[in-house]
Amino acid sequence: MSPWLDVVLNDDLHLPVSRSIVTIPRFAPQETALEKIENLLEGIIDAISEGRELTIPFRTTRSPQAQQGDEPNCDLVRFPGRTIQEARRFEALFRIIELSHEALLSGNIITKRNIFYQNVDLFKSQGVVDDLVDNLAYTLGLGREDLNIVAAAKGLISGPVDLILRGGDVVHCNLPPGGILLPHIASVEKVDFHEAKWLLVVEKEATFKTLATSQYANNSFAGPGVIVTAKGFPDLATRRFLSVMHSARPHLRLYGLVDFDPHGIAIFRTYKSGSKRLAHEQDTTVPEMRWLGIRSSDVLSASRRDNLDISSGSDSQSSQDVSSQESVAYSHDGSQERHPSKRQKIRDSRDPVEFFLPLTDADRKKAVDLMNDIRSTDVVDGDNLEQLNELQRMLMLNVKAEIQAVDDFGNIASWLDERLCAL
Repeated sequence: MSPWLDVVLNDDLHLPVSRSIVTIPRFAPQETALEKIENLLEGIIDAISEGRELTIPFRTTRSPQAQQGDEPNCDLVRFPGRTIQEARRFEALFRIIELSHEALLSGNIITKRNIFYQNVDLFKSQGVVDDLVDNLAYTLGLGREDLNIVAAAKGLISGPVDLILRGGDVVHCNLPPGGILLPHIASVEKVDFHEAKWLLVVEKEATFKTLATSQYANNSFAGPGVIVTAKGFPDLATRRFLSVMHSARPHLRLYGLVDFDPHGIAIFRTYKSGSKRLAHEQDTTVPEMRWLGIRSSDVLSASRRDNLDISSGSDSQSSQDVSSQESVAYSHDGSQERHPSKRQKIRDSRDPVEFFLPLTDADRKKAVDLMNDIRSTDVVDGDNLEQLNELQRMLMLNVKAEIQAVDDFGNIASWLDERLCAL
């Protein structure tokens, strides 16, 4: 039976048998990474014993060949080398190899930030550590996490799911109400999805905080769900977490909510298809993710213009029309209870045009680069074609807009309900 479909009983935690609990399998065997790291160390030891120059093979993800999807030539980092800079580069790379070896032997996971702060004089900047770790993994044909080296936690999660860690602790993602930091996916042994029906990835931390604080994941008209953000451009840890979550629950609907601008579309495409620079990283994409918005039609829709006309023509209301809604609360056992919603539907009297901003030169360049990237794909499917059309509209109209363009004075819940229930 596939480990994704394995239904488990955790006796230690006294959890009842439930089809909502899914085991997260371990991925690349650590023996493979450990063997490759020890081969590097053995090569250095042999060179020392034979009096030869010390060398470490090294490829970079930023090379032109890597950017084009080809395997670049393998360079050598040497010691003592021809310059002081090369000797220092060897020392820095060797230190990372040494720390990875220790982490793999002990089973511990270390962060790139810790590596830097423990060796500030050696690395000089965090960026040096980031590049060396990524390039070492690329050279060995591994993912960064296979080295037991990860980035510091960045992503946030909120919703009625529980993450059961390998040490036995349980992370309740519903608490606190403002969301919690995503744990490293390698530390997660099981996930209890309860009744979650969807997972929404939002670009902006501010939007995430609004939804998490209001408990939208519990009160959505589309049923209970999960909300995640990487606070802007997605980091590798958040991307891998989403990929594993979807693999564990393939029928869980995944959506992306980003700004209507070239960078928003780039963020969505990174979640969905990955990035060229880290193309060697495995289990970091979610091809099934659907683009929820925002699109040009969301901020130029006839319905929003109608709202403007109705509001401006009313003598009894100056700017808002508030109506109560009836919502459905979903419990973990799947029962439903109807009750008056604390969430109010507010008719927005603002002109959508006021949310448009002109594209900058950098925006226009990003849009053109994205369009070229889409056209260079083997198959321009419906999703790619839609993104291409939206980018063309941005360029033709010279406009962009943020997610806040579709909220109702800070309340985006009604817009989300409409979109999620329609899909």
